Amino acid sequence: MGQFARSAEPRSAQSQRSKSGKRTRHHFVVKIVLMPRAQVAITILLLVPAGFCRPPEAGAQATVPVSFATANATPLNPGFAGFCTEMLASAVEYYDTNFQQITSTLSPGWLRYPGGALEDAFAWTNGLTMTNWISEFPPAETNLLNDTVKVLPGKGGALFSDFAAMCANVGGAKIVVCINAYTDTANSAGAFAEYALTHHIQVAAWELANEPYVFTGRGAYDFFLNSTDYVARMKPYRDAIKAADSNAVVAIYFNDAGVAEPNTWDNDLSNYTDKYWDAVVYHHYPVLPTNGVAFSGLMALDNWELASNTTVRMLDYLIPMNNSNVTFLITEYAPARGNGMGGKNPPCTTLYGGIYATEYALRMSTLPQMSFVGPYQLLNPNGIAQTNNFYQAVTTAYNDNRKTNTAGLPFGFFPGAQVAGEAVADWALTRSTAVYATAVGTNGPTVPIDTNGIAMIPAIYAQAYQGGNGKRYVVLTNKSATNAPVQIIQDGVVLTNQFLETFVTGSDPSATNAPPPNSAIQIQSQLTNNPVTIPEYSVVRLEWTVFNVPQPSLSINVFNSTQNLQWAGLTNVTYSVQAATNLLSTWATLGIVANTRTNFSLTNWNSGAQQFYRLVIP
Repeated sequence: MGQFARSAEPRSAQSQRSKSGKRTRHHFVVKIVLMPRAQVAITILLLVPAGFCRPPEAGAQATVPVSFATANATPLNPGFAGFCTEMLASAVEYYDTNFQQITSTLSPGWLRYPGGALEDAFAWTNGLTMTNWISEFPPAETNLLNDTVKVLPGKGGALFSDFAAMCANVGGAKIVVCINAYTDTANSAGAFAEYALTHHIQVAAWELANEPYVFTGRGAYDFFLNSTDYVARMKPYRDAIKAADSNAVVAIYFNDAGVAEPNTWDNDLSNYTDKYWDAVVYHHYPVLPTNGVAFSGLMALDNWELASNTTVRMLDYLIPMNNSNVTFLITEYAPARGNGMGGKNPPCTTLYGGIYATEYALRMSTLPQMSFVGPYQLLNPNGIAQTNNFYQAVTTAYNDNRKTNTAGLPFGFFPGAQVAGEAVADWALTRSTAVYATAVGTNGPTVPIDTNGIAMIPAIYAQAYQGGNGKRYVVLTNKSATNAPVQIIQDGVVLTNQFLETFVTGSDPSATNAPPPNSAIQIQSQLTNNPVTIPEYSVVRLEWTVFNVPQPSLSINVFNSTQNLQWAGLTNVTYSVQAATNLLSTWATLGIVANTRTNFSLTNWNSGAQQFYRLVIP
């Protein structure tokens, strides 16, 4: 995360863009176990959510139509929703099974290594912060980096191999890597890509230098003169990564979406002639008041961000600035910018924070150019919180010149209120393959998008998805204090089937979670029918089965030292290929096969211990 407070005009204070500007503002399992050369055991595994209860009853509200069309669906990038995973100052190990277990309940489609600002002096080769690199940064950043100096060696480093294993163990989360292009070298970046390739670790995208605009135009500690200097100096890093892996996706940074537009950083990149990058990465931290504005006012300003600074910004601003084949990823966002030292400002960590983060991802999922979206961050009060940090355990180990293994210590992990809402939606996003065009009626409750309560938008937002598991999903948010009955309409016909409804809700949008059993915001489920009551301040997921996925017929062949798993499955179903060294051990996800494929290749199948394989339908 960019931890520095920046002077920037809040977007909600901007006036309408002139005709010459970029855009106009309005304030408004199948389980298949392969025995060596022999038998195949097949079992269907069904996932059934637990914990049933009923949300509040609807008041005398008009029924809001939520309509979607199944024709001409927009493909959804596999693994679309994920998390920044900044754990360099934490005592938690990547291989902590308790941490992996709670992470898997959040359905992460991707995770980011090694994180944000804390990686600016990080060496991937040993998983440590290099103390001789820290002095190149300004005092505020130095303080952040110093927080990692004892923790990392005390717990044995933050190794990429351990991170990749964690991603496999939490459901096959894809990997986004942020290269330290401040104090590490282009040759090191190339070696990193070579290591990933030769160790069969797929990296979905490579970012170059976390938030480079923070260290530009500020004086003594500048790393770049401007954005054109940044991309020019990143070219050797890109070339080194591509030399190691020609299929690598390399991303450069456009400015934070919380900064007023147009701005010099973005304009200079738009005019840069050699647009060599495959992808654009950016972060989004709204600049909200930190005092003098009630929580309701902060929600209103964030509502504006959702309505005017998500898909609108992409379509009217970023996409035209780049080549037509460029993809986009957002690897950090939050309801508000932090305090510059890792602290969280409201509405972060709250129930509304979860509603905001969820709707942000839902809106972005409608853009085929957007490949990955995820908030800051997995392990902190925005995400997985902890009762005990055991910081002293790792710092004591460092002071004693030894390493300690903290895996299994009683950290007391629990989901914060914000991530509880995100998890409701991410369950669907991670299991879906396409986005259906969805419309919400305008006869429901409304919410303000300014602190005066003048400009309003619908409180209900909804998005429908095609699951890769024989299901369909509709995910909804309610940003208001009013319950709203909705009617789900598919292809012009009101659905009469039963839905499994999973949701978080509360009467206080500023509610946060304390350690169990005192968590105010918890995920709940029940069976329901049309029309469905969407409770106040909520994230709701509706799901139903369209067809039952049949058991696939599996075969294996070996050609040129490559083992190919093949199955006569369905081309509209996503299969997760998993492996284990014995049937009672943890199953690691080797890959999630896109819904157009029915095969999976293994190049290292005959090395190491005997392996068992299975297919799981997410």
